[in-house]
Amino acid sequence: MGSDGSIAAFPRGTGGIYLFGDRAPGSGPSIAVLLSPSGSAFPLLSGPYDSGGPEAALALAGLKGSRTARAYRPSACVGAADHVRALERAIDWKPALDVEYDAMSLVPAAAPGAAPGAFRGPAEYRRAGADDLDGLYPLAAEYERSEVMTAMHAFDPRACKAAQARSLRDHVVYVAVARGRIVARAQTNARGWAYDQIGGVFVDPAYRGLGIGRGVVEALVADIAARGRGASLFVKKSNAAARSLYLGLGFATIRDYRVSYFA
Repeated sequence: MGSDGSIAAFPRGTGGIYLFGDRAPGSGPSIAVLLSPSGSAFPLLSGPYDSGGPEAALALAGLKGSRTARAYRPSACVGAADHVRALERAIDWKPALDVEYDAMSLVPAAAPGAAPGAFRGPAEYRRAGADDLDGLYPLAAEYERSEVMTAMHAFDPRACKAAQARSLRDHVVYVAVARGRIVARAQTNARGWAYDQIGGVFVDPAYRGLGIGRGVVEALVADIAARGRGASLFVKKSNAAARSLYLGLGFATIRDYRVSYFA
């Protein structure tokens, strides 16, 4: 993506966007697959292919007709679980590791209210600014180590701090402050047509079980809802506490989601 928002051309042979659809006049594509130059693949299936069944696998097998697609070596495949599995079956990708998520959403009318600067339990909640970077970094680093990194990844402190700085600049970040230091974080990490995506929610382990996680998410969701937007997020199926929190806030599970990693 260019700095002006335009889509830059793919370097030849490094990936591409592949579309599949009926030949009928006026019909659009039913399948789109992005093979990014960075190694991440993103399948998107719709209509009769949405379930990822045999018809989808057969259509996706057409990618084998592309020399670039045949030579493509993914580092990750990301998307709705049915779509990811269909693509992996169709072109014989064998992931070394996969992580399953619930995709959840919350419409503005269902969002709980929480005023910025309000207290819940032992903490105060407010929107973070650029001068909070140093206070946020320990949480950002621990979040990456415990929630993002796998045995296939190495933690990069400089990249982590740079990512947090970008979030403070480009997204909405809320923090919980207790005893003068930041002990929890919730932030947006993507913006759609009508929804803001929440990610990177993390509470200092010493402050868990006190309602702080709920408080900081409520503050962020209230900010999102005040702008007339919905909220979406992904939560690991293995994280029972977080799933319970989001369901309690009114989020609904809308889809199984999957990230596959390749050696």
